[in-house]
Amino acid sequence: MNPLYKIYAIASNTFKEAVRNRVLYVLLFFAVLILVGAWVASSLAIFGQEKIVRDLGVAAINIISVLIAVFVGVGLVYNDLDKKTIYTIVSKPISRWHFIVGKYFGLLLTIWVNIIFMTYIFLVVLLLRSYTSDDFMMARLYTEGAPPPTGGTMMMYYISSLASALVQGLGILFSLGTWQPAIAVNMAAEGILLTQGIIAVSVMTMLEMAVITAFAVLFSSFSSPTLSAFLTITAFIIGRLNEDLYFFADLMLRRAGSLEALSGGQTIAYWFSVGAAHIAPNLSFFDRRAQIGDMQLPSLDLYTVVYGVAYATAVLIIASMIFNKRNFK
Repeated sequence: MNPLYKIYAIASNTFKEAVRNRVLYVLLFFAVLILVGAWVASSLAIFGQEKIVRDLGVAAINIISVLIAVFVGVGLVYNDLDKKTIYTIVSKPISRWHFIVGKYFGLLLTIWVNIIFMTYIFLVVLLLRSYTSDDFMMARLYTEGAPPPTGGTMMMYYISSLASALVQGLGILFSLGTWQPAIAVNMAAEGILLTQGIIAVSVMTMLEMAVITAFAVLFSSFSSPTLSAFLTITAFIIGRLNEDLYFFADLMLRRAGSLEALSGGQTIAYWFSVGAAHIAPNLSFFDRRAQIGDMQLPSLDLYTVVYGVAYATAVLIIASMIFNKRNFK
């Protein structure tokens, strides 16, 4: 049997199991609330409303994606061990690394589908915010010589705006952000539409989740769901603080003057920071929230893509090696 078919079969079954997980729908419900709440929160601000809505929306997509990887992914391998279904799987001509890789891609596909869904909702929120802004509505409804709009007119305007946002959100999504609706008002000072750059940020989030998902599968291959969740969140936090750990170690070294001048506790802290900074993933490569919040267009670079794929592959190899030596008895 083709190894790719074996991996596909496991990944497909994993995806179906993850979709039936109730935790997934709870997280998606909160994601929609946060994305809509970002619109409401931005309307309460006096300055920087565009920055607030974009920053909160991107942060919500990132955080919910991590939570999906943690709460849905950490039990994937454990559930098969707990329900004894692993014996049926390994008794067939399927290698253990096929099982690990299949679980990984099944979970990753689940996360990516949800990122696409949340991105679409976020695009609809941004477009609807533009269509219901005061400047845009004044230009559309309060034209010179026209009678003041009635309640029915306003209702129809909001319905048509929602319909336009839903359709145009799909257009932006399927064009990968290369197409943007011609909204003449409610633009940033740099002339960038609210929806520009959202697709690029979502792609970077997908790459980041490829690394985090690999850690979730790694930890679930040898530990309980609770410990796996703790370790996965720890890996995410250390990855986000990777550059800070390096700067902290460098600051300690500069203050002491030399490595020999560090005391016992400082030496341990220094080498721990240096080791963690070099071993842990540098997730700041995938973080484009600062750019999107400042109304800048984030860029996709080949180095970041290669780094994410290489790191996730290395973690999966380690997970396969550990799972291959595990005794199910």
